[in-house]
Amino acid sequence: MSKRIRGLAVVTATWAIVALWASTAGAQAGAPSGVYDWSGFYIGANLGGAAKQLSTSLSIENNNPNNYFNPAAIPGVEDTGSFSLDDNGVTTGVQAGYNRQSGHFVWGVELDFNWLDLSAKRGGTFRYRTDNSPYNLTISESTDWLLTARPRAGWAIDRWLVYLTVGIAASHSEFKQTFSEPPFTPNPESVSVSRTTVGWAVGTGVEFALGRNWSTKAEYLYARFGGTDVVGRLGGADGQSPTPGSVDGAKFTNALGPLGLHLFRIGVNYRFY
Repeated sequence: MSKRIRGLAVVTATWAIVALWASTAGAQAGAPSGVYDWSGFYIGANLGGAAKQLSTSLSIENNNPNNYFNPAAIPGVEDTGSFSLDDNGVTTGVQAGYNRQSGHFVWGVELDFNWLDLSAKRGGTFRYRTDNSPYNLTISESTDWLLTARPRAGWAIDRWLVYLTVGIAASHSEFKQTFSEPPFTPNPESVSVSRTTVGWAVGTGVEFALGRNWSTKAEYLYARFGGTDVVGRLGGADGQSPTPGSVDGAKFTNALGPLGLHLFRIGVNYRFY
């Protein structure tokens, strides 16, 4: 079973649990006396911090038979292109949702969109372990937005609402990698991939009613997305081919591990009655 299918299964199961809880939470709809009524539509905004967890592993394969690299040098180049792309930054966004309440039990759904300031760049000029000659290798990755659609289920106490949430997530990221070794690479190897990925998100939070319409909240959310391979190719180079004058080349495969996003955010909501 693929990671995407497993994620959708988790969301479906969550919806089933929420529906079951809602049907048994109490026969009388609405909030009991002395408890804030969380029912209805709401919109809001949020601000906070974000952290990204991501790693990349580089593998290189010479063209056959026109090798660019000395085979003994390949492990060293692969090591310089394999590292963490973790980063910390800020996030801001908007959310909208709907709640229903039965006694103290509150359930609903929320849709949110957050901009992310998460980017990492690694690399520079390195030297081959075989002959100490220099080459240039750089890798960068940026994640700039996150969209989630999540059921929420919580418990209301006085003016407080404590809740759990799980659902579907989508994010956008851009990956770039380049290799060059002047003057042997007149056309440097370069690859750039922009992708939108679907995954899942889970979190918890607490919300406090400031008045009839306004509330404030603090929330932690974790989103996870599957990895992928990004392939670049070097061609038209003058390298280690056994045949003089041959056009040499190599294949660069960047294996991106799963992407994990941590969001810690505070926000405000306006509720419509």
